[in-house]
Amino acid sequence: MKTFTKRKKTRYTLAKYLIACLVLAVTTHCVFLDNVDQPDTVKAGETVHMTLQAHVNVSEDRTNVRFIIALLVPRSWKAGETMQMTYSAPDFGSGKLVQIPANVRAPQSGNTLTWSPALMNKFGIGPNLIDDMEWVAFWTQETYNLPNGDKPKITAQIALKSGLQNMKFKFGYFIGSSIDGLSDFLGGPGALYKKLFTDCFEVTDGQGDVQDFCNPPQTFVDPYHSNDNDIITLTYDRDIIPGPLADDIYLCASAQLTNGKTKTICEPTDKHRLKKVNGAQGRFEITFWPRAYFELASGESISQLTYYFTDSSGAVKVGYANTEEPFVYTFRCE
Repeated sequence: MKTFTKRKKTRYTLAKYLIACLVLAVTTHCVFLDNVDQPDTVKAGETVHMTLQAHVNVSEDRTNVRFIIALLVPRSWKAGETMQMTYSAPDFGSGKLVQIPANVRAPQSGNTLTWSPALMNKFGIGPNLIDDMEWVAFWTQETYNLPNGDKPKITAQIALKSGLQNMKFKFGYFIGSSIDGLSDFLGGPGALYKKLFTDCFEVTDGQGDVQDFCNPPQTFVDPYHSNDNDIITLTYDRDIIPGPLADDIYLCASAQLTNGKTKTICEPTDKHRLKKVNGAQGRFEITFWPRAYFELASGESISQLTYYFTDSSGAVKVGYANTEEPFVYTFRCE
């Protein structure tokens, strides 16, 4: 497991993410996400501190406006319970941002979705590869009147307690307003709000195997959250890191039981042979019910699987990064 002793910071600049405002026979205003400063890594359970800077060019009067900042984070972090935000702005002082009530609908989202589902519907999980994330949206406690021609600047300080699981993922950031919501009409797409996705962020010194949301996996289990009583599909993608296996691929797996025992199955028979996925070159899968597959007795349960892939001879072993180090999957239901 990697240990990071230096907390490097990354700056995401306006030049990379700025979408130009288009004024098309109507007057409107533009939102700009200028910078986000955040560390590249954090130890599990510790607090991540971020700074966000933005500004608005107001081209028509706005009344009773709340500024909105949202983050895309892993669901397991439960960010709505731990995240804290404060802001300062030369034009209208400072204060707190609080989580938007769950019954508030996002303007220009069809008026049917509240803020978190609306952001997910609009932007999804961005460049992340595992759909186990959520948008958590906050807004200013106070409302403000923004006169035509004003150019307010806002700096937000964000503190968020990380989860306990080792993982890699990419944060998403959003800034907008309670009036314009997710509108793409006035000023063109992205004029009235801005979004940003960061490079890969890592949580270290935590629990379990690394959940990698950033990189295409050699192997993965579906459903992502499961227990030993679920039917699971284990997929192996031979093309992620080309290796020695041809099309004759078998699963060798060990089940670590909660009672401390281990059950291992490694036989080149049809029961353990992976099938090629139609329309997916280089991808193979096997579907099974863990309790039956490992012949568990009543009262036994599996906490973790370790596994690798082999050919019919058993001489070739393909594990993590094409080494003989086995892949690890931890059963988790949360």
